[in-house]
Formats: sequence, C-alpha cells, structure tokens
Amino acid sequence: MRPPKPDLTAGHQPDGDAPDGPMGIVVEAFGLGRWSYDLVTQHLELHSPTFDARNIARRFSLANDVQSPRRTKLRGWLEECGVGSTVTEDFALPGNPVRVRILCTERDGTTLRGLMQDCSSEVSNAEGDLRFRMALKGAAHGIALVGLDGGWLQVNDAICDMLQYSEEELLKLTFQDITHPDDLETDLDFLHECIEGRRNTYQMEKRYLRRDGEVIWGHLAVAILRTDTGEPLYFVSQIQDITAQKRTAAELVAARDAAKHASAAKDSFLASMSHEIRTPMTGVMGMLDMLEQSGVSGDQLSLISTARTSAEMLLSIINDVLDMAKLEAGRVEIAKKDFYAETLLRNVCDMMAARTQVKGLAFNAVLPLSTRVWLKGDPDRISQILFNLIGNAVKFTDTGEVSLAAETRSTDSGLDLILHVRDTGRGIPADKIGLIFKEFEQANDEDAQRMDGTGLGLAIVSRLVDAMGGQIDVGSEPGRGSVFSVRLPLVQGHAPAEAPPPMREEPEASVAGEAGPLTVLVVEDNAVNRKVIGSVLSIAGIEPAYAFDGAQALDAVKDRTFDIVFMDVMMPVMDGLTATREMRRLGYKGPILGLTANAMAHHREACFEAGMDAHIAKPFRPVDIFAALEKHGGKRAPV
Repeated sequence: MRPPKPDLTAGHQPDGDAPDGPMGIVVEAFGLGRWSYDLVTQHLELHSPTFDARNIARRFSLANDVQSPRRTKLRGWLEECGVGSTVTEDFALPGNPVRVRILCTERDGTTLRGLMQDCSSEVSNAEGDLRFRMALKGAAHGIALVGLDGGWLQVNDAICDMLQYSEEELLKLTFQDITHPDDLETDLDFLHECIEGRRNTYQMEKRYLRRDGEVIWGHLAVAILRTDTGEPLYFVSQIQDITAQKRTAAELVAARDAAKHASAAKDSFLASMSHEIRTPMTGVMGMLDMLEQSGVSGDQLSLISTARTSAEMLLSIINDVLDMAKLEAGRVEIAKKDFYAETLLRNVCDMMAARTQVKGLAFNAVLPLSTRVWLKGDPDRISQILFNLIGNAVKFTDTGEVSLAAETRSTDSGLDLILHVRDTGRGIPADKIGLIFKEFEQANDEDAQRMDGTGLGLAIVSRLVDAMGGQIDVGSEPGRGSVFSVRLPLVQGHAPAEAPPPMREEPEASVAGEAGPLTVLVVEDNAVNRKVIGSVLSIAGIEPAYAFDGAQALDAVKDRTFDIVFMDVMMPVMDGLTATREMRRLGYKGPILGLTANAMAHHREACFEAGMDAHIAKPFRPVDIFAALEKHGGKRAPV
C-alpha cells in the first residue's frame, strides 16, 4: 500500500546518474565491473578486477558475422537496449564458464556504457558479496540497498553515523520513517516512477529526521536494479550530508538580507536627516530673502549676504552627502533626454563666471561649432559634473584663470562630448592624483583644513562619469595648475517638434489676471515655513489660506474652491501623500504642488505617483514659488 502524500516543498534534480557522477561512487563501493560498447566498431570492452584475476579477455569484437548464437543475440541486445535494460551472458573458458549480468546505464550517441556483475557460481557470488559488504562498510558517503517497499536491506557505517542509528535499528525502519514529511511526496513519486519503468534514476535534496530529532539535509542519488526481464529488484541509494552547505547558503542569504536592511536603514536615515535639516534651512534662507528685500543697506546688507553664503554652503554639503549616498546605493539613474549642448554649456558658464569674478579670477569658455548640436543623455548630471569640476578649480586657484573647453567628436556608436576644465592653481602632486577621486580626500592636509567643502565633489564626478560609461583623466603640475578631461559617450539627439531655436524663456504674465489673485491653500505644519511661503505669496498679491496637516486640508477643499494647493509632504495626523490621494479621490482637479525636504529621486516619484503636479524641494527660493505660480496659475479648477 502506498503511503499517503504530505505537502511538498523540497527541490529536486531528476536523473544525472552517469558512472562518472554520483553512481561512480556506487560502482567503486559495490565492487562492480564496468563495460562499454561502440556501435560503430562493435567492440565490447570489460573492466573488472574479478575478470582480470580469472584471465578473461578485456575486449571482444562482435563485428564478425560468423558468431555463436549467444554472441549474435548479445550484439542484437546491445543494438536495441535502453538505459535500465539487463541481460545475462556467458563468457566461456575451458571448464570454467563465467556468467555475467550486464546492466545498461548510459546510451550516448554510438556509445553504450553500463555495469556488470559476476554471477557464475555460488562461490563467486559469495566472494563478490563479501567484497561488496566490505566496500559498502568503508565508503565515505552513505550507501544502501533499499527494498521496493522502502525498507533498508543493507546500510553502511556512513549512513548510520549520519542518521545516528545503529545498523540493527535502521534495518527495522523504512526510509519513509526518517524522511521529513514535507519531502516525502517527491521521493515517493520518483520511487514509483522507477518501479513503473518511467525512469531508472533520480536525484534530489531532501531532509532526514535524525535519531536525536535534529533535521539534516542530504543529497540523494538513487538507481533501480532490475532482473533480465525488467522486473525491479531493489534500489541503490547514495546519500551525502549537505547540512553544512545548506547552513552556509542560509547564512549568506541572511547576510544579504541584513545588508539590504542596513542599506534601507541608511537611506531612511539620510532621508530623515535631509528632511530635518532642510526644513529649518527653508526658514533660514527664506527669512534672509525677506530681510534682504526689506530695504536694508550698508553693513546690514553685507551681513545678510554673508549669512546667505554660509546657508548655501551648508545646503551644498547636504546635497553632496545625499548624492554620494545615492551613488553608493546604485539608486542614481542616468536619464536619456534630448538637449542642446551649447545651451547647457552656456548656462553652466554663466552661473560659474559669477563665482570666478567674486574671487578675482578670469573665466574663459571655448565652445566651437561642434557643440551646436542636439544630444541625447542626462543634461542634469552633465551640468553637475561641470559645476563640480569648475567649482573645484575655482576653489584651488588663487590667481590667474579658470577655463572650459568643450567639443563633440563623431564615433562609430554616436557622439562623444569632450570637456576640458583648466586652472592656474597650485596643482596636484603626482603621488596624490590617485587620492583626489576618493571620498573625503584632498590633495594634502593643509587643503583639508583651509578649504571649505566635504571632499566629495570629485568622488561624485568620478562615479557619475562611470555611470555614464565615460572616462576622466587628470593632468597636473604643482605650482602651475591642473586640467581635468572628461569623455562622455552620447548619441545624436533630436530637436523637439515645432520648438523655436534654443533661448532663455521669457517670463510669463503676472499670476494676478483679470479674474483677480489666485486662491491658494498652503498645507504646512511648520510655522516658520508657513510664514516664509506666506511672505513670498504676498509679494504676488496673494493672501493664502492655511492648513496645518493633511486632514485639515481635506476639510478646507470641501468648503472652498482653491486654484492651487501647496502641500507639505511630511506632516502629523495625515501626511501630504495620503492627503493628495484623498483629495484626488474626492474629485479635486486643481494643481497640487508638493513641498518637501526629501530631495531624493524616489521621493519626487512618490509625489507624482500620489497625484501631485510638481515637486518643490526645500529650502525653496522665492523664484521657485513664482515659477510654480506662473506655470500652474492658469489651471483654475473648482472642487
């Protein structure tokens, strides 16, 4: 009667029992001989220490048509036999015929291979059985004969040691008794397929229940032996203890999961710190803007300017740390957007020229005709590379000039954008060039003490260039300056349909149209930030309504029509993402503009997925708010 089938979870690998594989150990342990037959040459070769001792020939030719009936029959069997087929053959010696049982275990193209056993006499069988038992006992892996009902017929010491049963105890059990319930069904399925003749071997990983109750893992390789007529006799099983390997694999998975958890925790920490720092920075920079526009002059204006410079430097450090964290986590995606190369380069030059002038340096840019081309790549990241390289050049140059030279070159796969940033600064010693692209490294300790910054700028550049498949090189001479050369492989881009020639956008009309000022709802839990954005909106002639969390925002849009909603993302009671989803569910169609100190890419994506129309990162500038009003102010949509 077949045992009931429990649920299955174990993996398996059916078949794969060539004599040189798992069954090779069985052959050696059982003292069996091997044979091979070439269907083309019709040569039969026998390999057996027993046959060698009895001077039986190793090689027979069955090619001759003049053969004995038994040889003719053997040749016919070899030509037709399949894996698992058996036949008994006599090899005659004067007065001492040798009877051999032949088992086919492999049929590979024109080559057959298998096992054989001398069964010519009771004495020979007894001697073979003794050798078998001795080999079985001494085998390093567990080897056993198992009956068709699952009972153990013979076991070696390795199996007993593995399962912690004595031989006597184990022979009273079946393999079903010590198989983990979750693995039993697969094992029984394969066993019955062997008995029914649908397969001759199988392999699987399964769990065994040790005598002390412990669960161990074993790799099981099974082959079935049959009679001449194909009737199944018993199973030959080889079991290898793989508990240690399984434990190691589990530890590796746990270590991988722990690393992922640590990475996620780091991301969460950085996002939290970004939010906690950017939120008060919004108030600091916003109030400085308001103070600067309040009519102060002289020393007071100079103090405000110094405070703003310090605030912007702190914000730059925050941005560098976040960028480095994203690059290390592999979370920076390189965009594929069309952009006009000359426009990008000129915008960077315009912004960086002001920094060189403040320091009394000359700034030169060489932008040949080859830069007047549309490219496809990531313009934001390319701008970031240039800002960092030029900013680094300005930082370490006290007199002279900083220059940018750019060009594009055709390649087999597209266009290379070539950038050269030169300076007349102090230069970099040859033994220090390898350090400058490492995090928190500067060319010497004096620089680190004297210069502002995190030491992350060039490390970020190097990683961004690598992410774009580019190359960066450095040439420098101490006392005479440095040149940083970047090659970025891009492809030809396309101008937008019906787009005018690239130029700076003209400001749009005032946000206060014929219908009067926009109605604006500001959802912000921080009082200072409410005051900042309220002051900015008042400049545009807008008197906003306020909500202190997402729940109040929902009540507000139910009672009143708003043209625009500025929505903070992280708030108590109900956060901005949840509030946005609810407002969209309730039918609010107007623009919702996210205000968030979480500036990482996936945070922006979360805002858009929730239903927001824009993402404004804190700390924002008045120009950011004005730009948002100009872009979305025409979308007057009632609740």
